Amino acid sequence: MFSYLGGKKFQANWIADHFPEFDNYIEPFGGAMWVYFQSSVNGQLNIYNDYNKYLVNVFECATRQPKTLLKELNKLEVQNRQLFETIQKELLPLDGNFKSPDCEVAAKYLYVELQTFSGLTWDKAKYVDLKGKYKSKYNHFIDKLSNQKYIRKLNDLDAYNMNWRECIEWFDGKKSFFYIDPPYYNMEFYYTQNFDNDQHRQLSDVLRTIKGKFALSYYDFEALKRWYPKDRFRWVTKSFNRQNSSKKKNTAKGDEILIMNY
Repeated sequence: MFSYLGGKKFQANWIADHFPEFDNYIEPFGGAMWVYFQSSVNGQLNIYNDYNKYLVNVFECATRQPKTLLKELNKLEVQNRQLFETIQKELLPLDGNFKSPDCEVAAKYLYVELQTFSGLTWDKAKYVDLKGKYKSKYNHFIDKLSNQKYIRKLNDLDAYNMNWRECIEWFDGKKSFFYIDPPYYNMEFYYTQNFDNDQHRQLSDVLRTIKGKFALSYYDFEALKRWYPKDRFRWVTKSFNRQNSSKKKNTAKGDEILIMNY
């Protein structure tokens, strides 16, 4: 729904085209939840989950208190470096210690998160001056909160703040479908949660035993074929352009891998 590290904005429809029929749709690594918002995906139950409490707070405010969130977002002057740095310093000491939903915290989090390059997490972010040439991602998000497509999607969504294992175990069932988009392998330090290489292996152990169906997004690395052998799981691959610089014309090809148990 907004720029965030590892977001699947451009891959969303291709990914969703491979989804099976389901009753319940769950994203244990919710992030910005591009696949849900960018495609026609919708279940009887739609679950957003993330370990990042700031992200979950954004979705709780957007689903439960959208007018209050809009009011808080509109209070902040876009493209103000001094305000950006002040808010960043205010958020750091909180360290997730606030009661959700808190729309003031959500607005300030988004103010920092959406005025950086490539959605780097707010605590590692550097201010990007658009010099009046482009519309801020912050303003784009405000527009979405008034867009009927996104309003309908938000109304059908429930947000949770659990770790990935708790989420899968809680919502698993024969009618459940999980879209799994974990942190990039060997790039976990960019994320707020402690998800190391062994957690990737543990995830594969859990997914082999679930009752429901899953589709798993990854880029290729050595252990992947061992954890998800092709004689047991279905693999599909497609190349996408990935922006790798603040200059939009500089892109690199990346192979998106989707692994499924159906």
